[in-house]
Amino acid sequence: MSADVPPTPPSSAPPLRLGPELALLAAAATIGILGSLGAYGFTVLAHEAETLVWHTAPGWWGAHEAPWWWVLGVLAVGGAAVAGAIRLPGHGGHHPLDPLSFDIGPSAIGSTLLAAFATLAAGAVVGPEAPLLAIGTAIAFASARGGLRRAAPVLAMCGASAALGVVIGNPLVTAILILEGAVLMGGVAHRRTVVLVRLLPVVVALGAGYLTRVGVGAWTGLSTHPLDLGALEPYPTVRLRDLLPALAVALVTALLLAGVVRGARLLRGRIAPLPGLVAGGVVVGLLAIATRAATGEPVSVVLFSGQADLGTMMGLASAGALLLIAAAKATAYGVSLGVGFRGGTIFPGIAVGVALASAAHAALPGSALPALAAAGVAAAVGAVLGLPFTAVLFGFLLLAPAGPAVTVPAVLGAVVGVLVEAWVDDRVTVQPEDELEALTRS
Repeated sequence: MSADVPPTPPSSAPPLRLGPELALLAAAATIGILGSLGAYGFTVLAHEAETLVWHTAPGWWGAHEAPWWWVLGVLAVGGAAVAGAIRLPGHGGHHPLDPLSFDIGPSAIGSTLLAAFATLAAGAVVGPEAPLLAIGTAIAFASARGGLRRAAPVLAMCGASAALGVVIGNPLVTAILILEGAVLMGGVAHRRTVVLVRLLPVVVALGAGYLTRVGVGAWTGLSTHPLDLGALEPYPTVRLRDLLPALAVALVTALLLAGVVRGARLLRGRIAPLPGLVAGGVVVGLLAIATRAATGEPVSVVLFSGQADLGTMMGLASAGALLLIAAAKATAYGVSLGVGFRGGTIFPGIAVGVALASAAHAALPGSALPALAAAGVAAAVGAVLGLPFTAVLFGFLLLAPAGPAVTVPAVLGAVVGVLVEAWVDDRVTVQPEDELEALTRS
């Protein structure tokens, strides 16, 4: 061999064996379908419970909307129910301020779903993604038997991604979110191992699970409640005059949400679960009631994850009302996280970003709402999760019907959100008291 040509280094990658890989992909597809069906069932139950508690029940005594005493009572009872679930095996699942995890097994799923169901039905300001992740991982761990036992962590990611796709909708967004989270948890050295053992099964599970949403042939799939911003004005090309307002929206959104999350971390574990959750529920209820009195909008614009009210906020024309909604939503979000209501962190942050973008649009006639909203959404996700690609995809895909140019403000918002999250994290060191220690003293 010529001295000018370096020898090819021997490959240390394991040989490809189609049998085990195909078995893993088949298991991923099965778990993907089961995970999405389980997640769909939970979202339907939670949605029906919300309708019963917040719409049907007040109508029993002729009320057109929930009276103040009902708002406070429901949130207080919901907080007590979450506190009770935390005492069960599994402790109600992961705290929403903990990093993304894929380790909820069958023994912990009961308390996890109970805590999340009570949280969502009561209207606490967290999202539904955490219990869906838990459903997917629990199904995966229960299914990983025999030769698949060693692949249980990978199958847990598969089940989690397929279940989460029920509410996120687009499988590419879900894939990026899951995979970015997995990278932050630690990676492996070999490209082939990464592709075949981690990435490809997740893609297969996502595709299989997505069948339950879009349907096959004459079957039209299962109805869900995806993020919907309503009708959007066209935005086919970037307008330079929109970039400065988009930057301002991104900066305000990121600073607000990063500060709220850090405040929630300071609050976490400082109060015993039962009094903390009940008091936190009452505070969230008071914020919703005060906002309804000031703006005339229903309490739902402050309560819940915010998914169902994005279009409402995009359609409001009062900058003052939108700023009040954003402030109340962010505060209720921080309280819900800090006292330990169980759920996810993504969707309330997106709602705050949309409200601030809509307020800026109302205050700046001639500005393009899709551009501002793309920046606000991406900044919110970046500030809450610290995942740049996930933030860009959320900002782009939610506003994509307006036109491809929303990509630019989405990138701008994601960069601002992640930088602000890192900046705040460096300057605010939080050493929270362990929640279980508070639990043992309560």
